[in-house]
Amino acid sequence: MYRNLDEVFQLAKTKGRKRIAIAAAHDAETIKAAIMGYDEQLFTPILIGEKERIETIIQGLDRNISEFEIIDSQDNNESAQTAVSFVKDKKADLLMKGHLETAEMIRAVVKKETGIAIKETISHINLMEIEKYDKLVIMTDVAISINPTLEQKKDILENAVSVFHALGYEKPKVAAVCAIEKINLKMPETVEAKELKDLNEAGIIKNCIVEGPISFDIAIDKGRATRKHFEGKIQGDADILLMPNLLAGNLLSKGISIFGEAKAVGFVMGAEVPIVLTSRGALAKAKYQSMLACLAIV
Repeated sequence: MYRNLDEVFQLAKTKGRKRIAIAAAHDAETIKAAIMGYDEQLFTPILIGEKERIETIIQGLDRNISEFEIIDSQDNNESAQTAVSFVKDKKADLLMKGHLETAEMIRAVVKKETGIAIKETISHINLMEIEKYDKLVIMTDVAISINPTLEQKKDILENAVSVFHALGYEKPKVAAVCAIEKINLKMPETVEAKELKDLNEAGIIKNCIVEGPISFDIAIDKGRATRKHFEGKIQGDADILLMPNLLAGNLLSKGISIFGEAKAVGFVMGAEVPIVLTSRGALAKAKYQSMLACLAIV
């Protein structure tokens, strides 16, 4: 069991150097992160984007442009497609979103003819270290799937489970989070949470423990689970918080990050390789840490 992100980062540093294709790399913070990985001998970055801007940024950081592979692309969609093609052709081990919108990156990943999606639903993983929680927790999906269907939630759940399997967990505990712990037909997410639990108990969703519907407090606080007399399989010890929709997940994850000062790394699962996906406004350190998280699970 991993209790903090530093343990995951240390695991990443045992994996050896990997090639990472970076779409729309013409961004100072993205290039700084790439250089951090290059200097640690963990990544060989392939910088795809506006060549002149990339070279100017590299030179401004007192680095030699000859150190890095740079591929000119003046269009973000083309840049994303080129980066994806490097993965598809086995010329890169990882994929990273640079200074482009998430939707542009995802379109290239899921494109039927040339994409690299291996599941019907790809999803965002928010791997979090929360001071008052004694282990790492995944919150998903907080960035891609707006109102996922039951089948999409199954994919999102399985994508998250695969992360913890890669980190050595045998049966991570998945909480299908709702506002309440009982089925309410006026709250369809409670019905779907119970259906996910049933699929798990039937052996269709495998290698994890699913509980739902379950409220957020019971999922992460053993004391509250006890006081509420909750008898489910999760008693304040969830590994994965499966959110009912993007609104709930996005607000909760940002609230915990800001008010709870949680640390988090973000990436996407459901494709041939993990995809580093952070906010365009993220600083180099945050981008680099997400790169490390992806490296840890390949």
